[in-house]
Amino acid sequence: MRSLLAALLVLEALVVALAIPVAVLAVGRDASSAWVLGALAVLLVLAAGPVRRPHGVAVGWAMQVLVLLAGLLVPALAVLGLVFLAVWVVAIVYGAKGDRLAAQNALRARGGVGGVAPGPAGGPSGGPPVDG
Repeated sequence: MRSLLAALLVLEALVVALAIPVAVLAVGRDASSAWVLGALAVLLVLAAGPVRRPHGVAVGWAMQVLVLLAGLLVPALAVLGLVFLAVWVVAIVYGAKGDRLAAQNALRARGGVGGVAPGPAGGPSGGPPVDG
């Protein structure tokens, strides 16, 4: 899950960086807006590293809020920020579900709780040999 979140933050940084010319040329913002968006893009890339640590997901949430606030500079970023926020939530929900399923499968493969791992002949491990 955490690799997916890191990739999402990097992709989000790319989108924010591409919004810099839009802010200056199309929306008519000054150079300070370009610097703010550039700093946000750098922060998003930097936040992709610690997202693999326990506090990193909270940093990612903060980045989502900042991208939504960047919509004040470029209105299209508000829409894109909502899209990225939705993908962030989906990545967290389904990523955690996938992590739980992977842990359960690993436990089953070791013969732990939750099922009996198949033996070498395809039958249950520890049981009598299967006659063909």
